Amino acid sequence: MPKSLSEDQVAHYRREGFVTPVTVMPPADAQAVLDAAGVWEKESGKRAKEHLRGKPHLLLTALAKLIRTPKLLDVVEDLIGPDIVCLETGFLWKDARDPGFVAWHQDSSYMKFDPPLAINAWIALTDSKLDNGAMQFIRNSHTLGDVPYELIPTENHMLKFSRQVVGLDTGDGRRVTAALEPGQISIHNANVVHGSAPNTSDRPRIGFGCLFAPPHVKNQKGGFMSATLVRGRDRAGNFDLEPEPTRDYDPPAVAAYEKVMNASMKLYKVE
Repeated sequence: MPKSLSEDQVAHYRREGFVTPVTVMPPADAQAVLDAAGVWEKESGKRAKEHLRGKPHLLLTALAKLIRTPKLLDVVEDLIGPDIVCLETGFLWKDARDPGFVAWHQDSSYMKFDPPLAINAWIALTDSKLDNGAMQFIRNSHTLGDVPYELIPTENHMLKFSRQVVGLDTGDGRRVTAALEPGQISIHNANVVHGSAPNTSDRPRIGFGCLFAPPHVKNQKGGFMSATLVRGRDRAGNFDLEPEPTRDYDPPAVAAYEKVMNASMKLYKVE
C-alpha cells in the first residue's frame, strides 16, 4: 500500500513515466523557501537563479530542510523504496518575460545510473502554468531507452549543456503540461523526455529540482559523485555521503560542496 500516492497514481507513473500534480507542503512553506532565497540574494549580492543551481542544499539550511520534507519523501518512497539519496538539487528560475527555456531532453543523457531508478521531483515555489513556462512531458517516452540528441545553440538554454532530442514526436498530442500551484510537485522518471518553453507572462516561474535514487544505483558516467542520505539506510556505499548543514554555510557541508563542484562537470560530458 503506498504511503502518499494512490495506487492509480503509482500505475500512471509506471505507465506514463510521470505523475502530476501532488501536494507535498502548504503554500506558506513554499513561500518560506523563496524568502530564504531572497535573504541570501540580499546578503550575497548574487542571483539565486544563477548561483544556487548545483547542490545548494549543502549551503542553506532552508534547502537542506526542503529536500527532507516528509510528504515529499513519502511520494519518492512510493516509487523507489524506503532508502533514498538525493543526488542533485537546484533552483529552476524564470523571471517574468524570461526567454530562458529547456529543450526536449532526458535527464539520463546528463546522468546515467544502473539500475535506471533515478527520479526527478520538481517542487513548485510559485505557480507553474503553460503561460509562464511550466514543464511538459512526452507520454511513455521513458520506455524508449536512450533517445538520440543533437547539440543546439546555448543562448537562453537553462541547462549546463544544450542537448535536444531528435527523431521523436513531441507534438501537442503527446505533451502533458505539469500545471502546479505552490507546494505541489511533479515527479518523473529520468528517462522521460521533457522540456519547458520561455515565460511569456508577467509572473515569475520558480521551482526547485531534486534528483532522488535508491542508494544501490551506480553512476555509469564516471567521475566523483556524492549524495545526501535523506531517508532510510545506505547499504551499498556507492556515493560519498554528504553532511547535513547545521547552519548556513556550515564548514563541513561547504567542504563537501566544493569537492563535488570541482569534479561534477565530468558527469555531463558529451558521449
